[in-house]
This record gives sequence, C-alpha cells and structure tokens, in this order.
Amino acid sequence: MAASIAATSTAPGIALAQDAQAASVDESAIVVTARRRDENAQDVPIAITAVSSKTIEELRVVQAEDLEILEPTFSVSSSSGYVNKNVYALRGIRPTESIYGQDPTVQVYLADVVQSPSQGSNLGFYDLENIQILKGPQGTLFGRNTIGGAILLTPRKPGYDFAVDAMVGAGSFGLFETEVGVDIPVAPTFRLRLAGRTIDSDGYQTNVGTGAFNGTKYGGEKTRSIRATMVADLTDRIRNTTMVTYDDKNTNGRIQVLQAINPDNALIAAYASVFGTAFQDTLERARNRDINDVESNLDNYDDVEAWSVTNTTVAELSGALTFKSILNYREVDSRTSIDLDSSEATILHSTPQYANLDHHSVELQLQSDGDRFDWTLGGFYYHEKGEEYSPGVFFPALLGAINPIIQRGIVDNTSYAVFGQGSYKLTDKLTATVGARMNWDKKGLTLNSFSGSTCSLQVYNDATADPNDLVRLPNDDCFLPLSETFSKPTGSVSLDYKVTPDVLVYATSRLGYRSGGFNLRGDIPVEYAPFGSETVVDLEGGIKSDYSLGMMAMRTNVAVYHQWYSDIQRTVAVANAGGSPGSAVENAAKARVFGIELNQMLRPTDWLTFDLSYAYIKPRYKSYIDPATGTDLSDTPFQFTPRHSGSVRGTIEAPLGNDAGTLRFVANASWQDEIWINSLHTIETIREHPPEIVPLLKQKAYWVVDLSAGWDNVMDTGIDLSAYVRNLFDEEYKVGGIQLYTGATGFIAAAYGRPRSAGVQMRFRF
Repeated sequence: MAASIAATSTAPGIALAQDAQAASVDESAIVVTARRRDENAQDVPIAITAVSSKTIEELRVVQAEDLEILEPTFSVSSSSGYVNKNVYALRGIRPTESIYGQDPTVQVYLADVVQSPSQGSNLGFYDLENIQILKGPQGTLFGRNTIGGAILLTPRKPGYDFAVDAMVGAGSFGLFETEVGVDIPVAPTFRLRLAGRTIDSDGYQTNVGTGAFNGTKYGGEKTRSIRATMVADLTDRIRNTTMVTYDDKNTNGRIQVLQAINPDNALIAAYASVFGTAFQDTLERARNRDINDVESNLDNYDDVEAWSVTNTTVAELSGALTFKSILNYREVDSRTSIDLDSSEATILHSTPQYANLDHHSVELQLQSDGDRFDWTLGGFYYHEKGEEYSPGVFFPALLGAINPIIQRGIVDNTSYAVFGQGSYKLTDKLTATVGARMNWDKKGLTLNSFSGSTCSLQVYNDATADPNDLVRLPNDDCFLPLSETFSKPTGSVSLDYKVTPDVLVYATSRLGYRSGGFNLRGDIPVEYAPFGSETVVDLEGGIKSDYSLGMMAMRTNVAVYHQWYSDIQRTVAVANAGGSPGSAVENAAKARVFGIELNQMLRPTDWLTFDLSYAYIKPRYKSYIDPATGTDLSDTPFQFTPRHSGSVRGTIEAPLGNDAGTLRFVANASWQDEIWINSLHTIETIREHPPEIVPLLKQKAYWVVDLSAGWDNVMDTGIDLSAYVRNLFDEEYKVGGIQLYTGATGFIAAAYGRPRSAGVQMRFRF
C-alpha cells in the first residue's frame, strides 16, 4: 500500500501525508474460485475468508493450523499428539477423528484437486497466490465431504518474464528455512515456474526422562518440498497446465503431557502393584515442570511423503463457452510412532504405524458466461486405494498375550458425481442461482486385525440364528471384506441483490453430505457394521459492503446462518456378544448450529489498516441417544467449538522517501472462548468426575499475540528484511489429547500448541 505522496527531503523519510486523498479498499479485492470461476470475493453470495500472498507472508501462514489466525470458525485439532494427522472443522462441523473409513467434514484443495488423506492435507502451504476458506456446505460444486466447508490453496502461476522470488530465514529452536520461486519463459507459448521450500528445526520439547531417549528433542521437522508448474498455450484458445509436486516431511512428533491418572482404574492399580509407583511418580514430575519438558521411552516420529501430478486444460470453444478438464494422480505415504501415555512407563504405545493411499480423479466442466445467464455443467470421478496399519501396545507387562493389538484396514473407494449450477440476472441488480449435484459412493474396506498372534475378527455363525453366536476367523485367513454403496443428491439455491456496485446482500441455502463408511477399529459385527451418510442443510444470509466514512475506507461483511445437522456419525458404546462393552460408529445424533460472523476492515489512511473478525457459534444436539443404554446424550458439548472467538490485526505500511523502500509493522491478536477437548461425555457425566479433573477436559479462554516488522525493498534493491515473534506472551493452550480417565487406560494426556518463537527473514525479488 503506497502513500499518495513521497517525502520531499533528500534523506529517507516516512511519507504518511495523504494530501486530502481518501483511502481505498480496491487493493484488498481478491479473485476467488468459490463457484469454480474467477470472481471478486465481494461479489460471491456466500461467506468467504480470502487472503493474498502478501498477507500469507506477513502472518507466516505455513501450515493449516495457522489458518486459525485468519478465520475464527476454523479449527485444527491434533489427535493423540500427531503432527500430520489433523482434524479440521468449520462452524462447529467436525468428525470425531481422522481415520481411514471415516471421511472428513472439511476438505483441502490444491489447484482444484482434493488433498486426501488427512496425513497429506497439510503440505502445500507455500508459494501461494491466495488462500480461500469457504464456509458452510459446498456440496454442489465441490461434492461430498465438504459439509463444513472447503480450504482452497491457489499456487502461483508462471509469469511471462524471468523472475526470482527467494527467502531465507532463521529462528528459535534451531529453525532454518528457505523458499524460492523462479519464473522461466522457455518460449513465447511455454512458461515454467519452479518453487520449493525447506524447513529444518530441532524442536521445542525436550525429553527429561532417565531412559535411553533422554535429551531427545520433539516438535521439530525436516521438510523438503518442490513444485513445478508448466503452462503451454497450445493455441490462442487452448491452454494446458501441468503441475508436479513432491513433499517429504519428517518430524519427531509432539509429545503429550500427562495430566491425570485414575487411581481407581483396575489396570493402573495392577500396574502399580507390579512396578511400584513409577507411573504416579511420572505424573507428579509432569505437574511440577514446564509443559515442554516431557518423558517418553519410545522413538517418536510422524513422517509423511507425497507426490502428485495434475493436468488442467482450458479450451475456449466460443466467445462465451469454455471447456475445462482437471486430471490428477497422487500418492501419500506416512509413518508414525507415538507414545500415547506420555511417560517412561509402557502403558499405551502406537508403533510403528503406517498408512498409504493413492488416488486419481477426473473432473470435466463446461461453462458459459452470458449477458444474463451463466452456467456450469460437470462430471466427476474419484478413486482411492490404500491401507492403514495401526499396531498398539496396551499394558504389555500385564496383558502380554493380547499384544500387539493390530488394526489394519485396506480401503478401495470410488466416487462419481454429475453437477450443474446456473445464475440468472432477474434484473440488473437481482440474481438467482440454483445448483444441483448427484453423488454416488462405493466404499470398500477389508479388515485384517490381530490380538497378539490371534485373529481378532469375528463373524456371525451361519449355522445358528443366535446373534450372540460368533465365529472367529482363522489366523491364516484373517481377512474380512466389507462393501457398501451410498448416494445422495445435494444442491444450493441463492438470491443476491446489488444495492450499489459496492454493496451486496444475499440469502442462500445449501445441502451437503458426508459419505457413510465403516469402523476400521471394529472386531465384531456390531462394531464394524456400516454407518450411513450425514447431512447438513443450512440457511445463510449476509451483506458484503465496501464504503467510505469521510476519508476512511471501510469493508463490512456480516453473515448469519443456521445449520440443520442430521444423521451425525458419532462413536458410541455398544454391547458385544455376552454383554461386554464395545464401541461403534453410528448415525446417532441430530443437531442445530446457529452462528454470526463479522469481518470488518478499516483503512483510515493508505498506510494504516485495521482488520477485525468475530464469530459466535451456538451448537446444540437436538437428539443423541446411546444405543446400548438408551441414555440421552444430547447434553454432550461440541468438541473444539468456542462460543465466541475473533481476532484483531493492525498493519502499518510507511513508504520511505527517495525510493528507500517501505517500513511495515503488523500486530495480530487472536482470542477464543473456552472449548471442550475430545469430550465424549455429557456435561452431567463430566461433573461426576473429581473436581480437579474437570478443568483438564477443557481449554480455558486464551489470547495469542503475534508481531512482525519489516523493511520492504530496502533502498530499491528488491530485498525485504523482516523479524517476527509468534505467541508473544508464551500462552499455554491445548490443541488435542486423550481423555481416558474413566476408560480402559485410566489417564488423561494433552497436546499443547507451540510456545513463543522468534525469527528473521530476508526475501529478495528480481
């Protein structure tokens, strides 16, 4: 943002004078693809948070977790200390966990291609043109498993001139990072962009135990990423873009912090009788030291490797008619070893896990841009195949015969869809949009599970009619193939009215669906039985406005929504054969979610900008019945969903005179209300815990403050210098965990967010 006049002195000076010229919001406009065509974000009749590459750099958005800074209704939670296996949520809509056989509610897309599975969804956050967060069901144009919303990552495209954009940085915990993007005009009709990123850091947690891993660091990573984008203008009407990506992210995990041990747990008591007070001593040590001083007797790691190729062809068939094809192939492999009990006692380990998935997709679109009628027709095909292998060690000193507990699932899933959407201008200001999509999903899962050396899979005995008469599969043929099909129409309808060219009011209603599936962790029929699809129907109304108050440029975007959430997939208790307790995934609940969102931008001058965001979410189960006991669970809180959340950001960009560059200062403060962490109980049941345990089941309200300062284009050299501090006040906050205080293992452990960190960067462009 350049000031209107430069300083007139011969020495560099800050040029803040406005010379009676009003500030403008024009440069804040971002072109988005929420409706699969290029549009100004302010003209799209749905709630969107979109940020440019400049904001991405200023706020250091390098992973999905950083999007919480930008969008208060978005949350990333970590399951059991994983780093790469994240669970995403928007507007309170989230799955219970991330596991093969159970689909997400929010999908991440890179260059219009879904980034499955969860382990491979957090890799593309570099060299981006923009990031778009689409809120609410996106079932018409993006399809299944976007009932919460979608995250669109738009990579930078090759330019027509040779150019280099490079960054090198260093920071806390041994951080050293680089990023580079190079535009190479090979020929007048062929352009290439090569981009890459490296991250090396030691980690912010230290193993302070007495075992073999004493001194080991956790929370660090070694990442190598590269992306090549080639654009060929085959004719003056046909453009072909090929993008190849490779990512290799190796981390040493994130160790949870032991919070509490249930002294009344039978296995804990038996453990103590055999090994003494080691486990209790571990807890006492954890209570009296920094949360980043941890203990573990396991080689912890969480690694992922992925590569992909995407080919996009756009052909202008006529002045108004365009054909587009998007072809993709991707492979993702991950390896994980996690010490779930967060101690030097071997209570619950998950090691060595691995998961691999390859998927390919084809999407065809036909679009028309008319004077009054725009429409899109399309078809979609997607196929994925892979496996998840999850061995666990559970109280091995006491229960050696059943260890290791191996849960393995081989998936083979196919999805088809046809869709269409049209927008018609009823008047010059009023536009109606209607869209529909038909989805077909075939889910295949082959279970292969063992308890020790014994196959743990059981099936009904065909020779009897007794549902409690189960037969265990033989060890040499321990494979159970499962298959189910699901289908669902989805769609949307909206009306938008242009009050003025800069003010849009709209109302929209959408239907989205999340496919059904199977429980990979099931061993008996009641546990691995298929569960059905879940749906979200919403009604959203809003206003998007750009205006001025005197010399102050302003942007006010408000959205109000109500969501009807049905057939919710939840993990519930079930009765096994003989009455022993078990768990299954069932369509157990219905809920309503009401929310209000505000995004306010104020620009008093061209060099000063304030951005404010606020979100209010009120979710509540309307029905939630425990199928095993008939207990009403509708008082269960929604996980990771704050009632109130928001952020405020101030940006100063002060041009210096005589082409000396621009000084930039950014302060961002994010806040959220208290949240429940992985709670699977009603409020009433939670209150039955000991009073000192209840606070451990939630995260209290907290602030996180980030600061950055920079000097852009230093003395007209094309060099940018910057420094930053993340989590300035070193706030301690939970991002996930395990809550098994009343469960089989009898403990609570929590994963915490990153502590305060600081760093410097140098970026140069030519």
